[in-house]
Amino acid sequence: MARQETILSVFVASPDDVAEERNRLEDVIRELNATWSRSLGVRLELIRWETDASPGFGTDPQAVINDQIPQDYDLFIGLMWYRFGTPTARSDSGTFEEFVRAKRRYDADPNKLRLMIYFKDAPAPVSPSQIDPGQIKKISNFRKDLGEAGGLYWSFRSADEFEKLVRMHISRYVQEWVKTTKASTLEPLVPVDDNRMEEEKESGFLDLVERFEDESSLLKEVLGRMADATNEVGDKMEVRTADFDKFMTSSDRSDRQAAKRLFSKAAADMDQFVHRVESELPLYNKHMNAGMDALAQTAALSVEFKLRDIDVEQVKKSLEAICKLRMIMDGVESSIIGFRDATASIPRMTTTLNRSKRAMVDVIQKMIDGLRGARAMVKEAEASFESIIKDHQ
Repeated sequence: MARQETILSVFVASPDDVAEERNRLEDVIRELNATWSRSLGVRLELIRWETDASPGFGTDPQAVINDQIPQDYDLFIGLMWYRFGTPTARSDSGTFEEFVRAKRRYDADPNKLRLMIYFKDAPAPVSPSQIDPGQIKKISNFRKDLGEAGGLYWSFRSADEFEKLVRMHISRYVQEWVKTTKASTLEPLVPVDDNRMEEEKESGFLDLVERFEDESSLLKEVLGRMADATNEVGDKMEVRTADFDKFMTSSDRSDRQAAKRLFSKAAADMDQFVHRVESELPLYNKHMNAGMDALAQTAALSVEFKLRDIDVEQVKKSLEAICKLRMIMDGVESSIIGFRDATASIPRMTTTLNRSKRAMVDVIQKMIDGLRGARAMVKEAEASFESIIKDHQ
């Protein structure tokens, strides 16, 4: 039996330094289409110059792309890292020119186009001598101009993080589109066929909610252990500081070897902390990624069916779990930022202490970076679940 589909076009613009993220976007759209196309009657079509432009002639290569790429797409996704792109006859780069063209369409009618801009915030995989400062400055100015123009952009640290964020963002976009569009081409919103899902070995909505709650519980345990380690080493540092102050007022204060023994004890405390946290970070990343994957898939599934009352209550419980997780992250980050700064300010007294201090500052920064990246995804998940509850009240 023939059926109708509504196609929503997604155009991605970026320099070539984010090729992995472009490919991840293609994977996300393929997965979402497998989820939505039959049950919802909506299919996403990814437009990218590699597949949608062909050889031709123009004033420059970007002009050829501009002529061949359809300009009536529904969603614009822009990606940047450490390259702004190659200048064209009309703009500082092809990517920026594509953004300007999209922004012009958006300004003419905001209801016709959604703009999503992402910046990768991670070390470049090239040596500093290969990074063009002019490109970095253009990217910085672009970010600044976006903010001044009222634009909201997102930062991410890895392809995995981008994949989760963009899956949730596209899901929310389609969720809003379905809610506001009354197109006759749309089939009725119906629950997913449980038998079909089993055949395709897909997880159901409530399975994913339960998976997130399980991962969230494990994640809280990891965060608790990391917080305990931080508090314990903080207490030890206070003891070492008191011992050193006492030593400096004693008759032995000129004994260099005695002073070095005190610093060695402090270094040992730092090394123990580094060992404990480094053993927890892989678990933290594992449970965070698994939990965020479950939430992102939940957001995608929520678009295609109406929840029963009991399911809404389950989503509300999950939202509470998300909020509690975010609050725990906020508390841990707040406590360790000051601790990192205090550690970094410790005087450079011995080689052993200096090495331990540097290792400790580095591992604390890894904790902070992980918390900030995860919190961004948790906040997105929080917004998605709030939207789900609102739409099904």
